[in-house]
Amino acid sequence: MLARQVGLVAFRRAEDAVRQAWIPPDEVQPIRRLAPPRRFQPRSLRRFFRRRNWLSIGFRLLLAMATVAIIVAAGLILTPTAQVTLTASSQSLSTIVPVTLNTLATEPDGEGRVVPAQRVDVIVEDSFTTAATGAKDIPKYKASGTATFLNTLAIPYTVPKNTVVRTSSSNVAVRFATLAPIEVPAGGRADAPIQAIEPGPSGNVPAGQVNQVEGMPALAVRVTNAGPTGGGGYETVRSVVEADYRRARSALRSKLMADALEKIRQDPDVLRNGLYVVPDTLFIADVQDETFDRFITEQADDVTLNMRLQVGGLAVSPAHLTDVARQALGAQVPEGFSLLSVSTERGDVAEEGTGPNTEYYIAADGVAGAEIDENVVKKAVRGKTPGEAQSTLLQMLSLRGNPQITINPGWYAQLFNRLPFITLRIETAVRRE
Repeated sequence: MLARQVGLVAFRRAEDAVRQAWIPPDEVQPIRRLAPPRRFQPRSLRRFFRRRNWLSIGFRLLLAMATVAIIVAAGLILTPTAQVTLTASSQSLSTIVPVTLNTLATEPDGEGRVVPAQRVDVIVEDSFTTAATGAKDIPKYKASGTATFLNTLAIPYTVPKNTVVRTSSSNVAVRFATLAPIEVPAGGRADAPIQAIEPGPSGNVPAGQVNQVEGMPALAVRVTNAGPTGGGGYETVRSVVEADYRRARSALRSKLMADALEKIRQDPDVLRNGLYVVPDTLFIADVQDETFDRFITEQADDVTLNMRLQVGGLAVSPAHLTDVARQALGAQVPEGFSLLSVSTERGDVAEEGTGPNTEYYIAADGVAGAEIDENVVKKAVRGKTPGEAQSTLLQMLSLRGNPQITINPGWYAQLFNRLPFITLRIETAVRRE
């Protein structure tokens, strides 16, 4: 089996090898020529040199020259580049735009200048203490003097300390009290020091006005004052006045409004949507508490106000305000110019209120620049000299100065002094100032 696998003739027995013709015959088949033999002349070299075709040779030379010319022309076309720098004209625009902030609108209306607004309410509370600025006179000093007692009894009588005597000539009796016990002899007189019970100038009475004795001593003695009483008076102290109420209310409201503005700015909806809270739209929706700890005219060094407010305000999208401002400025853009940038400065609220509409003013500023199509520029200057290109651009565009044109490489600029014919080899840059 192995001999057969490698191509050898093999037999099982020697007798089989003798009986079978396994040696190939000696005859060899002749080789047949597939193509006729080439003809050639004896002693001739033509079989080594082909006959020249001058027409073919000329055509090949022309083709080679054309190829070289194309390569040179392509090099001249593709090698040079040009940089054209233009300084476009620009104008500053500004206007005041009245905008309606509408809490019912869902989309901005540029023509109607309506911007959707979201009302946000918060609760703020705090207290404020201010000094009392009023002045108040209060009775402080008690009047004093001397009372003369007359004993009506036949025996001596001792007038006790704190015996009350008074006047009787006025609508309101002025009462005094003795400061020490005094013994009055029978049918005689004795003087005792007295002091007004109530402080104040009302205790200053003329002589002879103290003529009444109160209580049990009135059964034994009579009284009079030989001289006037004096020394009674006021003390000027600080007290609460209406101006203190107004000052505390104004200061605390201003503080609470500032707190409310910051609280509205931190509202989750306002933060999530990137809204702008218009400060001038804040208003007090409800005064839930306003309590002073002192009454007007009350003696006090200071007064404290406790206040709790519900404050509402409007929040708008800055992009909506910019869109309205852009449309308003667009009407002022000259022909051939386009609006390049817009900025807004928040203004004042014209009309405040809790209704759906709030009139609001914004100051809009913008810059309008000359419209320049760079593809048109490239087509207009290709193949021209720098001078021709500058003249063409100045005539067709609104520029602030001569265009700057640079041709590279330098040898090409000196030799040909023309911009490339292929627009892809021309770069343009527009400056706006």
